[in-house]
Amino acid sequence: MTLSGKHIVAIDDTQSIRTFLRVSLEDEGAHFYEAATAEEGYQLCQKVKPHLIVLDLGLPDMDGLELLPRLKEITANNLQSAPRVIILTVRKGRKTIEEACSKGADGYLTKPFMVDDLLDVIDEELDGLA
Repeated sequence: MTLSGKHIVAIDDTQSIRTFLRVSLEDEGAHFYEAATAEEGYQLCQKVKPHLIVLDLGLPDMDGLELLPRLKEITANNLQSAPRVIILTVRKGRKTIEEACSKGADGYLTKPFMVDDLLDVIDEELDGLA
């Protein structure tokens, strides 16, 4: 798998998670950007227009479920569609997963997670994108 040329934004308030994602995704060739809050992440996504967003639900300034529909309105880089959004959270409840999917989440992983599982989901979501 290669993420060469793909722009990926992580919105997560935990620095160690963002650092882990940066190392893992840049190693696969991705252009990686990060934000610690919902508002910072939204502004970054409007500027970067990422292919994919990794979104935590437990953000300090807004629940990720509230941010999700706003992110899906952004046009992805070089695409005519919204960016793919993968939820990465500690929340495991079926109701939360269903709500995330109904608001546009393309994938859902729970913490703790294995990097290979995340890369598989990212690869599946970005497969076939320019």
